[in-house]
Amino acid sequence: MNLRLLFSPISIGAREVKNRIVSSAHNENMADHGLLNERVIRYYERKAAGGAGLIMTFGSGSVYKKNSAPHIAALWNPENEPFLKQLAERVHAHGALIMSQATHRGRRAHSEDTGYPLQAPSAVPEPVHKEIPQALSTDEIKRIVEAFADTAACLERCGWDGVEITSYGGHLIEQFWSPTVNQRTDEYGGGLESRMRFSREVIETVAAAVSREFIVGFRMTGDPLTDVIGLDQDDMLEIATRINDLGRIDLFNISGGTGATLASQAGTVPPDAYARGCYNHLARKMKEHLSVLVLVAGRVLDPQQAEEALASGDCDLVAMTRAIIADPDLPRKAFAGEVSRIRPCIAINEGCIGRGYQGLSIQCAVNPGVAYDSLSDFAPADRRRRVVVVGGGSAGMEAARVATERGHDVSLFESTGRLGGQVLAAKAAPDRPHFGRHVAWLERELERLGVDVRLGVEGTVDRILAAEPEAVVLATGARTIIAPEAEGVRARCVTDVDLLEGKLTLKQRARALVFDVEGLRGGYAANFLAEAGASRIELVSPLLTVCEGLDSTNQPPMYRRLAKNNVVCTPNQTLAGEREVALIMRDVWSDQERVVEDVDLIVFAGIRVAMDTLTDSLYRAEPSLEIHRIGDCVAPRLLRDAVTEGVRAGNAI
Repeated sequence: MNLRLLFSPISIGAREVKNRIVSSAHNENMADHGLLNERVIRYYERKAAGGAGLIMTFGSGSVYKKNSAPHIAALWNPENEPFLKQLAERVHAHGALIMSQATHRGRRAHSEDTGYPLQAPSAVPEPVHKEIPQALSTDEIKRIVEAFADTAACLERCGWDGVEITSYGGHLIEQFWSPTVNQRTDEYGGGLESRMRFSREVIETVAAAVSREFIVGFRMTGDPLTDVIGLDQDDMLEIATRINDLGRIDLFNISGGTGATLASQAGTVPPDAYARGCYNHLARKMKEHLSVLVLVAGRVLDPQQAEEALASGDCDLVAMTRAIIADPDLPRKAFAGEVSRIRPCIAINEGCIGRGYQGLSIQCAVNPGVAYDSLSDFAPADRRRRVVVVGGGSAGMEAARVATERGHDVSLFESTGRLGGQVLAAKAAPDRPHFGRHVAWLERELERLGVDVRLGVEGTVDRILAAEPEAVVLATGARTIIAPEAEGVRARCVTDVDLLEGKLTLKQRARALVFDVEGLRGGYAANFLAEAGASRIELVSPLLTVCEGLDSTNQPPMYRRLAKNNVVCTPNQTLAGEREVALIMRDVWSDQERVVEDVDLIVFAGIRVAMDTLTDSLYRAEPSLEIHRIGDCVAPRLLRDAVTEGVRAGNAI
């Protein structure tokens, strides 16, 4: 694979970066009351150790005390300077450059976090956060401008290579640009020239505070993907060219979306429903009009895709942020020609984005090392042991992989003819084209490592003990069941797993009802039914809204697809049993009952039962046997829980 451009150096202003791979700024939520710590340093250092050329840190890193949040880096706080110096030194030791994002989120914050009223150009609430902000005075605007400059000077003083000023995500600078948000009548409002005054002052004041060798970057959207803020692609191009003409920006970082609506906010961290390279065209358009380098960020998932973006002239550098979260060693492996060994990002935003929006520290569905340092790198085992893993889903495969890498002799028993467990069903759903990539990678790794994989072999007690194991890992998973309340119902009842695995022939123009107890899987089943030819589908849930369990970036594309497929969505409904071979639903709030009639098929999603019939039997047969129970056979949960426990078990043996 030719990755010549991707691994060629390039000058960003006065600095040279060794390759074109960038980890762009994102919120890891690891600060403690705004203060950095060793965990934060290790998180970013690990990316540099993996070979990325440019490490950008601290998504939403705050320059101003009144706009801070407890788990976001407080760049204004001098107590952070020792940590900033350490981080720069440790990233530089791996040959990478380091920059920090610097921003004021304006009305995008929460006063519960900051302890102050929100601040914005005008007292116009944002549709997502809804809180009414305080209109900034001109004096405070000046103080915020100086805060940007103070932060940049601090970073340079601490040995950093640059700062990235940002408007992206609907932050304060973009709020000033917006004619619908900025309703000021002073020198900061009115026409575009005046609405850009704040951003010009920030850039010029920052430039005056640092040396010419210090990189000044700017991150912005190329298309807000909404008309709510009164700016479109052409407006953003005009703004970018005016910023470019100031002559002090060295690098533009271009993405799409903005934090103004649920849908446009989802676009700022696009999940798997978005196309690969979804913002490359925006970066290319900017690149044609700007005189400095352009970085693109948005669903660039693998090295070949990044190389193609560079070769086609879409950009000069490529952000592969979530791909590097999934595998920090992506650059190193790609450079060594080991592309097939890169652990793939599956873009479900389950841990890296969804947790961040809840104020929780970052995790990754496929890489538990992000959350737990001890699960990043594995020491060789003290001695080689015989290990049997029962169950070939994500948890069992991870346990087998890690145990074998550490030097153990591992056999894996899987009762079906395929590895992957319920992921095989999940990846068949619409809008999940990459969901199965992790399982495919695990299969390749097990083959590379020489794991003894036995498909179609049930892990019975006799069979397990016949292998003479010193340790057994039970990863037998869970099964999705039909609700007991549906016993006796005339309509055909199936689980979403049965449906997605193709275990039934769907009658054309069938009438179907999907009951989703978790708010996670039912929407996928409903869309699958619609696109398979069902004529009428109703998605029912006991939750306040259907698909409530999905993170906020996956909800907008899900709701859009459900609407396109004419799926009727009915929340606040519980199962009340069966009457005269018909299912009875009961409204959560009114207790009014409804007879479910005129349906051909009822699909139950999310009613799961752990499957563990082996633990007690094994203990009785061999009391001294070391047994590890992991994943859904302990309790049905999320994919990241199964993966984490699999890796942890493989590392513990």
